[in-house]
Amino acid sequence: MNALTDKQYIQYSRTMLLNDIGETGQLAIINSQVAIIGLGGLGQLVVQYLAAAGVKHFMLVDHDVVALDNLPRQLLYSEADIGQHKVSVAKRTLSRLYSNVYVNAITDKLTETNVIEFSKRLNTETLVFDCTDNFVARHVINQLCVNQGLTLISAAISAYQGQLFCIDFGAKLSHEKQHGCYRCLYPVDIDIKQTCSQQGVLGPAVGVMASMQALVGLQHICNTFTQYGVLLRFDALTLQWHQAKMNRDQQCTLCQQAQLQGYAHEC
Repeated sequence: MNALTDKQYIQYSRTMLLNDIGETGQLAIINSQVAIIGLGGLGQLVVQYLAAAGVKHFMLVDHDVVALDNLPRQLLYSEADIGQHKVSVAKRTLSRLYSNVYVNAITDKLTETNVIEFSKRLNTETLVFDCTDNFVARHVINQLCVNQGLTLISAAISAYQGQLFCIDFGAKLSHEKQHGCYRCLYPVDIDIKQTCSQQGVLGPAVGVMASMQALVGLQHICNTFTQYGVLLRFDALTLQWHQAKMNRDQQCTLCQQAQLQGYAHEC
Protein backbone atom coordinates (compact mmCIF):
# COMPACT_ATOMS: atom_id res chain seq x y z
CA MET A 1 0.00 0.00 0.00
CA ASN A 2 1.39 3.39 -1.04
CA ALA A 3 -1.26 5.73 0.36
CA LEU A 4 -3.80 5.73 3.17
CA THR A 5 -7.52 5.73 2.54
CA ASP A 6 -9.78 8.40 4.03
CA LYS A 7 -11.02 5.83 6.56
CA GLN A 8 -7.46 4.96 7.59
CA TYR A 9 -6.61 8.64 8.06
CA ILE A 10 -9.39 8.88 10.61
CA GLN A 11 -8.75 5.48 12.20
CA TYR A 12 -5.02 6.03 12.78
CA SER A 13 -5.07 9.81 13.24
CA ARG A 14 -3.82 9.70 16.84
CA THR A 15 -0.78 7.66 15.85
CA MET A 16 0.04 9.95 12.94
CA LEU A 17 -0.05 13.01 15.19
CA LEU A 18 3.30 11.81 16.58
CA ASN A 19 5.87 13.83 14.66
CA ASP A 20 8.33 10.97 14.30
CA ILE A 21 5.69 8.61 12.88
CA GLY A 22 3.21 10.53 10.71
CA GLU A 23 1.78 9.06 7.52
CA THR A 24 5.07 7.43 6.54
CA GLY A 25 5.24 5.47 9.79
CA GLN A 26 1.61 4.43 9.58
CA LEU A 27 2.13 3.10 6.07
CA ALA A 28 5.14 1.17 7.34
CA ILE A 29 2.96 -0.39 10.05
CA ILE A 30 0.28 -1.39 7.54
CA ASN A 31 2.84 -2.87 5.15
CA SER A 32 4.79 -4.75 7.84
CA GLN A 33 4.93 -8.52 8.26
CA VAL A 34 4.98 -10.02 11.73
CA ALA A 35 5.55 -13.51 13.13
CA ILE A 36 4.38 -14.11 16.70
CA ILE A 37 5.55 -17.37 18.22
CA GLY A 38 3.52 -18.26 21.29
CA LEU A 39 -0.10 -17.12 21.73
CA GLY A 40 -0.23 -17.32 25.51
CA GLY A 41 -0.21 -14.44 27.98
CA LEU A 42 2.27 -12.37 25.97
CA GLY A 43 1.43 -13.24 22.38
CA GLN A 44 -2.35 -12.92 22.61
CA LEU A 45 -2.00 -9.32 23.79
CA VAL A 46 0.85 -8.42 21.42
CA VAL A 47 -1.21 -9.48 18.41
CA GLN A 48 -4.19 -7.39 19.56
CA TYR A 49 -2.07 -4.26 19.98
CA LEU A 50 -0.40 -4.72 16.59
CA ALA A 51 -3.64 -5.44 14.75
CA ALA A 52 -5.30 -2.41 16.33
CA ALA A 53 -2.29 -0.31 15.28
CA GLY A 54 -2.75 -1.36 11.66
CA VAL A 55 -0.55 -4.41 11.07
CA LYS A 56 -2.23 -6.54 8.40
CA HIS A 57 0.02 -9.57 7.87
CA PHE A 58 0.50 -12.05 10.71
CA MET A 59 2.03 -15.47 11.11
CA LEU A 60 0.84 -16.94 14.42
CA VAL A 61 2.60 -20.05 15.70
CA ASP A 62 1.45 -22.12 18.68
CA HIS A 63 0.57 -25.80 19.06
CA ASP A 64 -1.24 -25.28 22.37
CA VAL A 65 -4.99 -25.19 23.02
CA VAL A 66 -6.98 -22.90 25.30
CA ALA A 67 -7.26 -24.19 28.90
CA LEU A 68 -9.26 -22.97 31.87
CA ASP A 69 -6.19 -21.74 33.78
CA ASN A 70 -5.23 -19.55 30.80
CA LEU A 71 -8.24 -17.26 31.13
CA PRO A 72 -7.10 -15.00 34.04
CA ARG A 73 -4.25 -13.57 31.93
CA GLN A 74 -5.09 -14.47 28.31
CA LEU A 75 -7.97 -12.11 27.64
CA LEU A 76 -8.35 -12.95 23.97
CA TYR A 77 -9.96 -16.28 24.94
CA SER A 78 -13.13 -17.28 26.76
CA GLU A 79 -14.54 -20.44 28.31
CA ALA A 80 -16.24 -21.20 24.99
CA ASP A 81 -12.78 -21.49 23.39
CA ILE A 82 -11.44 -24.14 25.78
CA GLY A 83 -9.96 -27.07 23.86
CA GLN A 84 -9.50 -25.09 20.62
CA HIS A 85 -6.12 -24.14 19.20
CA LYS A 86 -5.11 -20.67 20.37
CA VAL A 87 -3.96 -19.58 16.90
CA SER A 88 -7.29 -20.63 15.40
CA VAL A 89 -9.24 -18.64 17.98
CA ALA A 90 -6.94 -15.65 17.47
CA LYS A 91 -7.36 -15.80 13.68
CA ARG A 92 -11.14 -15.94 13.99
CA THR A 93 -11.28 -13.03 16.43
CA LEU A 94 -8.87 -10.80 14.51
CA SER A 95 -10.71 -11.42 11.24
CA ARG A 96 -13.94 -10.31 12.90
CA LEU A 97 -12.52 -7.20 14.55
CA TYR A 98 -10.16 -5.84 11.89
CA SER A 99 -10.68 -5.47 8.16
CA ASN A 100 -8.22 -6.79 5.58
CA VAL A 101 -6.17 -8.74 8.12
CA TYR A 102 -4.34 -11.80 6.80
CA VAL A 103 -3.48 -14.42 9.43
CA ASN A 104 -1.45 -17.55 8.74
CA ALA A 105 -2.29 -19.75 11.75
CA ILE A 106 0.26 -22.53 12.32
CA THR A 107 -0.48 -25.23 14.89
CA ASP A 108 2.90 -26.96 14.54
CA LYS A 109 5.41 -26.80 17.37
CA LEU A 110 8.61 -24.99 16.40
CA THR A 111 11.57 -27.27 17.19
CA GLU A 112 15.22 -27.75 16.24
CA THR A 113 14.04 -30.44 13.83
CA ASN A 114 11.70 -28.25 11.76
CA VAL A 115 13.27 -24.81 12.24
CA ILE A 116 14.96 -24.86 8.82
CA GLU A 117 11.72 -25.74 7.06
CA PHE A 118 9.89 -23.14 9.12
CA SER A 119 12.39 -20.44 8.15
CA LYS A 120 11.33 -20.83 4.50
CA ARG A 121 7.96 -19.30 5.41
CA LEU A 122 9.62 -16.05 6.46
CA ASN A 123 11.30 -13.27 4.51
CA THR A 124 14.06 -10.89 5.52
CA GLU A 125 11.51 -8.20 6.46
CA THR A 126 9.56 -10.38 8.90
CA LEU A 127 9.62 -9.05 12.47
CA VAL A 128 9.74 -11.92 14.96
CA PHE A 129 8.17 -11.79 18.43
CA ASP A 130 9.25 -14.47 20.89
CA CYS A 131 6.28 -14.84 23.23
CA THR A 132 7.02 -18.39 24.33
CA ASP A 133 7.22 -19.59 27.91
CA ASN A 134 10.12 -22.02 27.92
CA PHE A 135 13.89 -22.04 27.61
CA VAL A 136 14.13 -24.55 24.74
CA ALA A 137 11.74 -22.66 22.46
CA ARG A 138 13.53 -19.37 23.02
CA HIS A 139 16.82 -20.90 21.94
CA VAL A 140 15.27 -22.27 18.76
CA ILE A 141 13.74 -18.87 17.93
CA ASN A 142 17.04 -17.12 18.68
CA GLN A 143 18.86 -19.51 16.34
CA LEU A 144 16.26 -18.88 13.62
CA CYS A 145 16.65 -15.10 13.84
CA VAL A 146 20.45 -15.16 13.96
CA ASN A 147 20.74 -17.49 10.98
CA GLN A 148 18.14 -15.66 8.90
CA GLY A 149 19.26 -12.15 9.85
CA LEU A 150 15.87 -11.22 11.33
CA THR A 151 14.90 -8.76 14.05
CA LEU A 152 13.92 -10.47 17.31
CA ILE A 153 11.81 -8.94 20.07
CA SER A 154 11.80 -11.26 23.06
CA ALA A 155 9.91 -10.94 26.34
CA ALA A 156 9.37 -13.23 29.32
CA ILE A 157 8.03 -13.04 32.85
CA SER A 158 7.93 -15.42 35.80
CA ALA A 159 6.59 -14.53 39.21
CA TYR A 160 7.43 -10.81 39.55
CA GLN A 161 10.48 -10.75 37.25
CA GLY A 162 10.18 -9.78 33.61
CA GLN A 163 12.71 -9.19 30.85
CA LEU A 164 12.63 -7.68 27.38
CA PHE A 165 15.12 -7.07 24.58
CA CYS A 166 15.27 -6.35 20.87
CA ILE A 167 18.16 -7.28 18.58
CA ASP A 168 18.33 -6.60 14.85
CA PHE A 169 20.35 -9.53 13.52
CA GLY A 170 19.98 -8.12 10.03
CA ALA A 171 22.29 -5.24 10.93
CA LYS A 172 25.92 -5.61 9.85
CA LEU A 173 27.77 -7.73 12.37
CA SER A 174 30.68 -5.45 13.14
CA HIS A 175 33.02 -5.18 16.10
CA GLU A 176 31.22 -1.96 17.05
CA LYS A 177 27.82 -3.68 17.30
CA GLN A 178 28.46 -6.86 19.20
CA HIS A 179 25.14 -7.07 21.00
CA GLY A 180 25.21 -10.84 21.32
CA CYS A 181 22.13 -13.05 21.28
CA TYR A 182 19.91 -15.05 23.63
CA ARG A 183 22.51 -17.82 23.76
CA CYS A 184 25.08 -15.30 24.99
CA LEU A 185 22.68 -14.33 27.76
CA TYR A 186 21.63 -17.88 28.65
CA PRO A 187 23.99 -20.60 27.33
CA VAL A 188 22.21 -23.79 26.33
CA ASP A 189 23.83 -25.81 29.12
CA ILE A 190 22.30 -23.64 31.86
CA ASP A 191 19.45 -25.36 33.67
CA ILE A 192 16.61 -22.84 33.98
CA LYS A 193 13.27 -24.10 35.26
CA GLN A 194 11.65 -20.86 36.39
CA THR A 195 8.53 -20.43 34.26
CA CYS A 196 5.18 -18.88 35.06
CA SER A 197 3.63 -22.36 35.24
CA GLN A 198 6.04 -23.19 38.09
CA GLN A 199 6.54 -19.81 39.77
CA GLY A 200 3.13 -18.21 39.18
CA VAL A 201 2.38 -14.79 37.71
CA LEU A 202 -0.19 -12.00 37.86
CA GLY A 203 -2.13 -11.22 34.68
CA PRO A 204 -1.43 -7.45 34.68
CA ALA A 205 2.32 -8.13 35.09
CA VAL A 206 2.21 -10.22 31.92
CA GLY A 207 0.29 -7.38 30.30
CA VAL A 208 3.06 -4.91 31.14
CA MET A 209 5.66 -7.00 29.32
CA ALA A 210 3.34 -7.69 26.37
CA SER A 211 2.47 -4.02 25.89
CA MET A 212 6.16 -3.10 26.05
CA GLN A 213 6.93 -5.80 23.50
CA ALA A 214 4.28 -4.40 21.14
CA LEU A 215 5.57 -0.86 21.73
CA VAL A 216 9.11 -1.86 20.80
CA GLY A 217 7.79 -3.61 17.70
CA LEU A 218 5.89 -0.57 16.47
CA GLN A 219 8.87 1.70 17.14
CA HIS A 220 11.14 -0.65 15.20
CA ILE A 221 8.73 -0.70 12.25
CA CYS A 222 8.57 3.11 12.27
CA ASN A 223 12.37 3.46 12.58
CA THR A 224 12.12 5.28 15.91
CA PHE A 225 13.58 2.56 18.16
CA THR A 226 17.14 3.03 19.43
CA GLN A 227 17.64 0.57 22.31
CA TYR A 228 18.88 -2.45 20.35
CA GLY A 229 20.95 -4.88 22.36
CA VAL A 230 19.70 -3.55 25.69
CA LEU A 231 18.26 -5.97 28.25
CA LEU A 232 15.37 -4.39 30.15
CA ARG A 233 14.36 -6.04 33.41
CA PHE A 234 11.10 -5.28 35.21
CA ASP A 235 10.35 -5.95 38.87
CA ALA A 236 6.56 -6.14 39.08
CA LEU A 237 6.69 -6.13 42.89
CA THR A 238 8.54 -2.81 43.24
CA LEU A 239 7.52 -1.42 39.81
CA GLN A 240 11.16 -0.71 38.97
CA TRP A 241 12.97 -1.06 35.64
CA HIS A 242 16.66 -1.84 35.21
CA GLN A 243 18.71 -2.09 32.05
CA ALA A 244 22.03 -3.52 30.93
CA LYS A 245 23.92 -3.81 27.67
CA MET A 246 23.82 -7.27 26.07
CA ASN A 247 27.45 -7.97 25.24
CA ARG A 248 28.44 -10.77 22.95
CA ASP A 249 29.93 -13.88 24.52
CA GLN A 250 33.10 -14.52 22.53
CA GLN A 251 32.59 -18.26 23.18
CA CYS A 252 29.09 -18.28 21.65
CA THR A 253 29.31 -20.59 18.64
CA LEU A 254 26.09 -19.21 17.15
CA CYS A 255 27.38 -15.62 17.10
CA GLN A 256 30.75 -16.79 15.77
CA GLN A 257 29.02 -18.59 12.91
CA ALA A 258 26.95 -15.51 12.08
CA GLN A 259 30.08 -13.33 12.17
CA LEU A 260 31.86 -15.58 9.69
CA GLN A 261 28.83 -15.66 7.40
CA GLY A 262 28.71 -11.87 7.49
CA TYR A 263 32.34 -11.58 6.46
CA ALA A 264 31.84 -14.16 3.72
CA HIS A 265 28.98 -12.12 2.26
CA GLU A 266 31.09 -8.95 2.32
CA CYS A 267 33.89 -10.66 0.41
